[in-house]
Amino acid sequence: MAHQPVNTLKKGAELKQFFLLHQVEDRTAKDGRRFLDLLLGDKTGKIKAKVWDDILKKYPGPFVVGDFVGVKGQVDSYKQELQINVKYLETEKSIRFRGGDLSAFDPELLIQATPHDRQELWQELHGLAETGIKPPLKDLVLALLDRHQTDIQASPGAQLYHHPYLGGLLEHTWSVARHAWQCRSVYPELNHDLVLAGAILHDLGKIRELANPQAPQRTPRGHLLGHIVLGWEMVRQEAQALGFDPDDHLLLQLEHIILSHHGAEEFGSPVVPKTREALLVYYLDEIDSKLKMMDQHLETDNLPGEFTSHHKVLRRVLYRGGEHPGADSPPAEESEN
Repeated sequence: MAHQPVNTLKKGAELKQFFLLHQVEDRTAKDGRRFLDLLLGDKTGKIKAKVWDDILKKYPGPFVVGDFVGVKGQVDSYKQELQINVKYLETEKSIRFRGGDLSAFDPELLIQATPHDRQELWQELHGLAETGIKPPLKDLVLALLDRHQTDIQASPGAQLYHHPYLGGLLEHTWSVARHAWQCRSVYPELNHDLVLAGAILHDLGKIRELANPQAPQRTPRGHLLGHIVLGWEMVRQEAQALGFDPDDHLLLQLEHIILSHHGAEEFGSPVVPKTREALLVYYLDEIDSKLKMMDQHLETDNLPGEFTSHHKVLRRVLYRGGEHPGADSPPAEESEN
């Protein structure tokens, strides 16, 4: 059976193919039955799956995030969201060990990555830092980029919600930096060295917060400290190594941009933006991440009709546009919005 991309799956489809395992949770149903909650994916998107105890007795695993897994099952719908009812589950490693058939296994179909050429993105981002920022901030930004080039190029932009794939951090940083560059003529009164430096470095801590780019997971430091604090720490350490005075107001303002770029304490920022430059970087980051969330949801949601299913982070359904007969309104539970 040929591989069916996740973004083309429909209710009732029968599956026999490989996926990348993004999440696995061992749970117990209300009736006491054990089951696994999975998040499976390929290069086109992700889909939830359930494996009930009777299947687990036949195929006990273990199953670990980042595994390639062979799956047989049927696509069902639960609360207007597609999921796979799994009838067979085995890791690619297990199949290989027992000499099973791996002719349909192609990791190129399963690993999601930025659609852009990463080398081109890197060269443009590096060029923005070289030409768009004056010393001493230029020296600091270039030192951090050069020191962490490999990790920046590979890291995801987030675990789940925006750019959660190989090269996602680079793509997101490149996009925010381009926005920052264009704002020079719109807001000429701002310190654009600070804006561009903050745009390039705001998510640097993601390289220490997240591991395993093909199936992103938080590291212990990511869980306990988070990328905002980790990024601030990296910038301060590099500044000290370069002899950049830690009490200098320029560095202080750059650190403030990093610490405030989520915009509010309830969203993880230790402080809210208190400079014009910090406020601008916050909104540029917000624009790029939210638009990417919309793009991802529009590309992967399989609910038929003019409107997508509800997105829990964006807290809305999305309008696809165009003519979709028989779907004149959003899903019932969202019509009040």
